[in-house]
Amino acid sequence: MKTIKTNLKNGELIRRLLLDYNLLNKDYKLKKSNNDLYLPLNKELEEMEDINENDLKNVISQNKSQNGIIEFEIITLKESDFEKSNGKKNPSFKDYLITNYDEELKNGTIAHAYDIIGDIVILQISDEISKEERLKLGEKAKELIPSVRAVFRRESDVKGEYRVRDLEHLAGEKDTLTLYKENGYKLYVDVAKVYFSPRLSWERNRIMQKIEKDDIIIDMFCGVGPYSIACKDAKKIYSIDVNPEAIKLLKENIKLNNLENKIIPILEDVRKVNLKGNRIIMNLPKYANQFVDKALELVEDGGTIHYYMVGADLNEGIELFKSKCDFEVLESRVVKSYSPREYVFVIDFKIIKNNKNNKE
Repeated sequence: MKTIKTNLKNGELIRRLLLDYNLLNKDYKLKKSNNDLYLPLNKELEEMEDINENDLKNVISQNKSQNGIIEFEIITLKESDFEKSNGKKNPSFKDYLITNYDEELKNGTIAHAYDIIGDIVILQISDEISKEERLKLGEKAKELIPSVRAVFRRESDVKGEYRVRDLEHLAGEKDTLTLYKENGYKLYVDVAKVYFSPRLSWERNRIMQKIEKDDIIIDMFCGVGPYSIACKDAKKIYSIDVNPEAIKLLKENIKLNNLENKIIPILEDVRKVNLKGNRIIMNLPKYANQFVDKALELVEDGGTIHYYMVGADLNEGIELFKSKCDFEVLESRVVKSYSPREYVFVIDFKIIKNNKNNKE
């Protein structure tokens, strides 16, 4: 199983980080050998589509110890190398699904994956599953997933101008507002009124690592501000969204994270905004291709556009930009799967010569 090896002096910091991200395998005791500590990782780590070992390394590496950068490595050990934890293991919700809904998991009417946003869980269950069975699953999720206050299921895909989805209440409280934590900051999120994906926390951490103190950020589709707040070390962040509920929560999140002097919230259609910045965030994967011209108006020559797209091949995005500007691809990667044959990609474009600006 995947295991982090580090020295004893950094062990407690790494243990707390792994607990925060629910990545520590609690079925086994930590192992000490000489001056080294071995921390077993959850088996789910290997199944997660939106995280890889480099992401995990980035999260740990950004945390400093009193002695400087934390040194560690990710290795593979046998389960027999670890001693089992004392006490009876509590069953997990995933264990419950595998035991009781094997056929439904195989045919896709119930998904292994679910989102935890603060103390709210959102399940993926097909309409083919009866209402009675859905409610039963909701109650089990509330019982078996730690610190859960409310359980909902996705009743529709993201839709409409405000990018929200219909939710069905299954268990617990009906209140859809929650407090979510990631990457050292906090966010108020109303899962019924705004679009938010906890599965992008690793991608937001990647962007956080790239921010420089003189950056002027334009977050074209900011929502409640997860990318904007991840860019908190920049000089200035312009956060734009057409959804009034998103901007209302963004303003609360700016106060919550003490960023009143950094982030400027703007309730507007981004196509009507006249700004300039050197780093543009286009987190609207399904429709970002419709806003490339506007992004090129906003970005300074030599600036960077973080372009998120849905497709089978990231070359679709590269070809689109080729027709509009001269650029260098700084980085590209799969962010997560979108459908059986499509992915969410991110491409970081450095805009060398912006034809849009030159025409003006």
